[in-house]
Amino acid sequence: MASNFKPDRTPQTTSSQRTVRQPRVKQADLSVPPFIKLVRLVICGLGVNAIVGTTISIVNPPHQAITKKVAPVAIASREIASLKLTKLSQQLQAKLLQTTAKKSNLDASYIFIEIDSGEYTELGSDRVLPAASTIKLPILIALFQDIDAQKIKLTGQLTISDRTIAGGSGDLRNKKPGSQVSILVAATKMMTISDNTATNLLIDRLGGNAALNQRFRTWGLKATTINQPLPDLKGTNTTTAKELTRSILAIERGKIVSESSRAQILNMMSHTSRNTMLPKGLGAGAKIAHKTGDIGTLIADVGSIESPSGKKYLAAVLVKRPYNSATGPELIRQMSKVVYDYFEPGK
Repeated sequence: MASNFKPDRTPQTTSSQRTVRQPRVKQADLSVPPFIKLVRLVICGLGVNAIVGTTISIVNPPHQAITKKVAPVAIASREIASLKLTKLSQQLQAKLLQTTAKKSNLDASYIFIEIDSGEYTELGSDRVLPAASTIKLPILIALFQDIDAQKIKLTGQLTISDRTIAGGSGDLRNKKPGSQVSILVAATKMMTISDNTATNLLIDRLGGNAALNQRFRTWGLKATTINQPLPDLKGTNTTTAKELTRSILAIERGKIVSESSRAQILNMMSHTSRNTMLPKGLGAGAKIAHKTGDIGTLIADVGSIESPSGKKYLAAVLVKRPYNSATGPELIRQMSKVVYDYFEPGK
């Protein structure tokens, strides 16, 4: 770009012709009060800041402007659908009845269903029985629903109190009142080592017994009910084999929690520490995600099983027994083997 500068071509003068001019000094206006000066400075400062701030925001926009808030996960259905029982297997039914008949001191309620075909067998699966620790399955579903809805974070903390400390299974009972545990740790312990203190903490965090029972009703579960905190040795908390199976099917189908929550739930259930019942009846290479229950007078196991060939079936068995009788777990093991051999012959 061409310069607009022009050299000074004024003719030079002699020393006698030079007139020395003193520069004019502009004097401060003493008539302006200091307060007005301050206001002017502030206005000037704000103007500069606005210009600079606008420039910076264009060059380097703030983080919140480019970070989208994650919306709560929408689930297709909050109601647990009924099981599609398409074909009663007479052969499997007969084998299981032969197996249970050998244990006359036991009273079994069960249902087994192959997911894709709907082939099934069941006995008294609508009977309302003590839930024992299988009640922790619907509690876990409720927790992950609230995580999906961003009402709860897995990193959130729960405070152990005298009221929530419970005997029976688990190790959080050894913590002092006032100790804190994360929701993730509590949920994991509830499912893997059946921690009763962790369960009571989560029940409180989810609004208490009444709130959870109401939620179970909205899912379509009529019998699944929490009446007492864990360990509930008297068996006042209730469920049915069919409602437990409907619950785990809803997880498998992704109808009640998000896909990420489904994966976390099944991962926790695949690391259950007590593997002396349903898992013992399975062949090599089979996978199971399950939850057990034991209150002395009743033993239970509910799970989702995948055979090496990829076939999936659900199982829920609740057995009333003489107090702490070892025949209860033994019956569930035998039933599990009968069903596995039927759905996966020759394995």
